Amino acid sequence: MSQREDALKFETGRIKALQEERLHIQKKTFTKWMNSFLGKARMEVEDLFTDLADGKKLLKLLEIISGEKLGKPNNGKMRVHKIENVNKSLAFLHTKVRLESIGAEDIVDGNPRLILGLLWTIILRFQIQEIEIDVDEENESSEKKSAKDALLLWCQRRTNGYNGVNIQDFTGSWRNGLGFNALIHAHRPDLIDFEKLVSTRHIDNLNNAFDIAEKELGIPSLLDAEDIDTAKPDEKSVLTYVASYYHTFARMKNEMKGGRRIANIVGQIMDVDKLKSKYEKYTSDLLEWIRQMIEKLNDRTFPNSLEGIQKDLLKFKEYRTVEKPPKYNEKSEIEVCYFNINTRLKELKQPTYNPPEGKGIHDLERAWEALDKAENQRELALRDELLRQTHLEQLAERFDKKIALREGYLKDMIQVLSDPRYGVNLGQVEATLKKHEAISADILAREERCAQLTTMADYLVRERYNDQGRIRGRAEEIMNTWNKLLQLLETHRGKLGTYNSLMTMLREIDTMSGTVQELEENFLSNDVGLHLLAVEDLLQKHSLLESQIASMGETLKRLNRQGAQYIASGSREGPMLQTRLEKLTEEYTKLVKQSMERRGKLEDARSFFQFVQDHEEEEAWLVEKQRICNSGISAKDLRAVISLQQKHKSVLDEMKARLPKSHKIIEAGQELLLSKPPESKDIQQRIDSLQKHWKTLQELVVVKEKKLKDAAEAYQFYADANEADSWIIEKKPLVASADYGEDEPSAQALLQRHRALQGEITAYEGDIKNLNLQADKLIKSGISTLEMQEPEAPAEEEWVQEQKLLPQEYWEEEPIEKTEYKTVTEERAVPQVKALYHFQGQDIEIQKGEVMFLLNKTNNDWWNVRQANGTDGFVPANYVKEIEPKVVQVQARKPEIIRDIRRVKKTKMVLQNVMVKKTKSPRPASRGVKRSVEENEPVEKRQTRVNTGYHEIVHLAKRELVNLRLRFSSGLDPNNHDFPNLSFWRNGKLESNTIESIKLIEHKKNFFFDEQILTDTLFKISVKCKRILLPLSIPFSATYPTSRPSPIPTMP
Repeated sequence: MSQREDALKFETGRIKALQEERLHIQKKTFTKWMNSFLGKARMEVEDLFTDLADGKKLLKLLEIISGEKLGKPNNGKMRVHKIENVNKSLAFLHTKVRLESIGAEDIVDGNPRLILGLLWTIILRFQIQEIEIDVDEENESSEKKSAKDALLLWCQRRTNGYNGVNIQDFTGSWRNGLGFNALIHAHRPDLIDFEKLVSTRHIDNLNNAFDIAEKELGIPSLLDAEDIDTAKPDEKSVLTYVASYYHTFARMKNEMKGGRRIANIVGQIMDVDKLKSKYEKYTSDLLEWIRQMIEKLNDRTFPNSLEGIQKDLLKFKEYRTVEKPPKYNEKSEIEVCYFNINTRLKELKQPTYNPPEGKGIHDLERAWEALDKAENQRELALRDELLRQTHLEQLAERFDKKIALREGYLKDMIQVLSDPRYGVNLGQVEATLKKHEAISADILAREERCAQLTTMADYLVRERYNDQGRIRGRAEEIMNTWNKLLQLLETHRGKLGTYNSLMTMLREIDTMSGTVQELEENFLSNDVGLHLLAVEDLLQKHSLLESQIASMGETLKRLNRQGAQYIASGSREGPMLQTRLEKLTEEYTKLVKQSMERRGKLEDARSFFQFVQDHEEEEAWLVEKQRICNSGISAKDLRAVISLQQKHKSVLDEMKARLPKSHKIIEAGQELLLSKPPESKDIQQRIDSLQKHWKTLQELVVVKEKKLKDAAEAYQFYADANEADSWIIEKKPLVASADYGEDEPSAQALLQRHRALQGEITAYEGDIKNLNLQADKLIKSGISTLEMQEPEAPAEEEWVQEQKLLPQEYWEEEPIEKTEYKTVTEERAVPQVKALYHFQGQDIEIQKGEVMFLLNKTNNDWWNVRQANGTDGFVPANYVKEIEPKVVQVQARKPEIIRDIRRVKKTKMVLQNVMVKKTKSPRPASRGVKRSVEENEPVEKRQTRVNTGYHEIVHLAKRELVNLRLRFSSGLDPNNHDFPNLSFWRNGKLESNTIESIKLIEHKKNFFFDEQILTDTLFKISVKCKRILLPLSIPFSATYPTSRPSPIPTMP
């Protein structure tokens, strides 16, 4: 085996040996303990593990130790009888304690561990568990300990003070044997001389205690000295043995009490009368004390100070803890005495004791209840007064602290406001003013704090504080200082405001003086510009300067008013301010004068340049119109000449409208000459030039108007002549025709048409006369031909086809995303602040405790807030504190992306054939209009040709009329002897000699003197001829009409 296994085997064997040794000690101890009880029944246990197997001794032990009857055991020898006896014992134990894992078979079979466990359970339940000891021996109502803890506490109390004894447990604390000797000595000091015992002699000490206990006290020696004198004695054995000590000494104590009780009974009869006297005396004294104490407790006259009330509380506490408890004990003793008297009398079979009236137990109880009530009310009153005095002391302490702070602050502010240095310039004064505003806001914000001091002082005075005189004086002193500070603040504000106004006025005076000097430099300039636009720009700038001067005038008036008030106040700076204002007024007056002179120069320059510009524009217009009037007449026909006449009329109208403007320009120049400017010579030359140009233009207009009139007349003549020629050419074939009709209807139609033509020719004679008058007029005017220029022919344009890339649109679908804004309701946390103090300033006033919205933390000192009524302003940051934000619902517009598909128009380039307009190269225009031979003919020759043609038509018409008359009249009567051979129809047929007959009528025209007869005759002939010619399909209606014509007007 290895060394480790040897050590393990050794330890295992040692543990087993120790266990066996402990079981042997317990067996020996429990056997002796059991025999100490069974001896009363004359029974004895020799072997604990075998003698309990039948259950009889176990039942007897339980009967003896519990004092209860468990029934007669079964005397059978069989195992079942033994188990039955043991089960009875276990059943009884189950009613007292909780048993686990122990059965009757284990006891019958002699299981050592379970048997020892069962006996230990019995010892605990009936020997140790019944031990009960008060933790506080003097107080019966204190916590109690029982069982093992109580036994240990009893041992510690009984051995307390013995040298070498320190009982902490039931094992090693008993090894030296002094503990057992101390227990015996504590109860029977006559049995042991404890001082002679030596702590190192353990066995001797143990044997001494065991022997004396067994011989003198009857405590069986359950242990051997060797069993205790070990490193760790068996706790259960020691505990069992020590419990025997406790029960023995407890029994001895009870026996001693019984003896004393018997002795007392003998003396009770003798002491009854003494107890009655004692009861009555004690009752009277206690009732008197209660009465006096109730009067004292009902007294509510308390000292007016915290120290005094604390002393009363101490006295009251002393009364409760020192004075009252003995009286309570005395009351208890009286009650005990009363009950003792009645008890003794009852024992003596005497009548019950009735105390004198007013001294009974019930009277004492009522008096004591009244005392308790008065005591409770006294306590409540004292505590209320203590709270009041404590509150007043704390309030006074806070008052002193606050008033110290306020005094320091007020002194500092008074010192700051007493400083007369405001600054030497406006910047410093403004800085001082801002500092004053901040100080003022801070001071006024502390007004409530000072008022709180007065409120605190009034409260202390009202509550009768013991030092109310000092408090009132300090409060009045601080309020006087506060009023002084407010007066000083107002004075400082007034002085600072006045000084700031002075510095502001001085700065405005300096600024205005500098501005006046700058403007003087501008007004002294001789620059008036080089042209009209430059002058206009200078005048605009000058107008702005004049507006500035007017504004400066208002400022100067305001400064004079303010200065007058300041000077009237008698300030030491008044004379200096008056001097500065007078100087500024002089400079301003001089500046106004210079401004007026400068405006006069600029207006004169503007008038001159305006005159020059108007003259140049007018002269340019006149030159242009002269050029137009000097241009030749270029027209190809009468319409063009009429257009030129209209244009010329527009020129005349324009001249008529333009002439007043020229007169105004001349008048303006003449007005300029009145002031004799340096440009007088130039102005006069321009006036003369303008008048000369107008005179020239008027002459040219008259000439151009005459030329246009003559040209119009010429074109009108040639147009009328051309029209007359055309008319003559048109009518000449009609009057020179040799067609006289084939029959009577056609002849009649021709005659009718010729009659109408004859009337037209006669009517046209007036036109010929007018044409002759025009010709005569032209000849007299010296116009013989048309010789006029014609404008160049315009360039011609043509369309050609070309290929070009042209844009072509088409539609295409594509996805898009668009953003739409929707109104949604959302919650927003709006920061809020709560006012800690009252504040007024910065255009806002807030009350203490007011809740506002926080708009912006502008800086560490000032925050921007908004009140519930919508007022915005700035408040000191240390006057408010942030609180929980307010959640509000607001309407907000939020973007939302919506996807969609839409058709989009797009463009692409496509090659297409298109028509394009292009310009041909213009042909060179001829210098003159190429006219026909007739238009180039002289007027006289043209007039002669027109008259000749007209006379020829008149002659031909007359001849045609005679021929028609002759023909129509010859064929009218078939039996006419003058025309024997003329027969127009026979048997409905046209004769061959009909045409010849018509020609004969023409030759016989002299026989027709009446035109109406001739016409009618020709009509009848034509009708007859038509009847003959129609079957032969010979056209007739084209030559002769089928209707009877109107009569031909008589020719001249």
